[in-house]
Amino acid sequence: MILAEEKKYPRRKPAKMVTIRSLSADTEGPVRIMGIVIESSPGASLVQDIYDNVEDAAKIIVTVEGTLNVDEKYLLIGEVTEKTGSEGKELRLAASLAYNVNNLDTKFYKQTIELEDEVVRALSR
Repeated sequence: MILAEEKKYPRRKPAKMVTIRSLSADTEGPVRIMGIVIESSPGASLVQDIYDNVEDAAKIIVTVEGTLNVDEKYLLIGEVTEKTGSEGKELRLAASLAYNVNNLDTKFYKQTIELEDEVVRALSR
């Protein structure tokens, strides 16, 4: 009888929900951002944060497989990278997942995330 070798895969860290404005080159691990696509071309899109306050909302270039639709909302999960260009260093998000969330009630989603944080804090006491 031949037994197959059991493979172990390291558990990935959960992606934390962040605002684009809070990202830096030192951001580690996967992150989740929610944004609306402003410009799009195959492989890259300019996304503006919709999870942040409107006055403070920042933008980031997201590299993604395929093309994102302009004026649609997406939940993006990926790693923060830094690219040196003609205007100096700029942050980018290398998205591994892009979910269209056009029909999502973003205010309710934000309340749910905030409630989750409160529950985690209460349970960790």
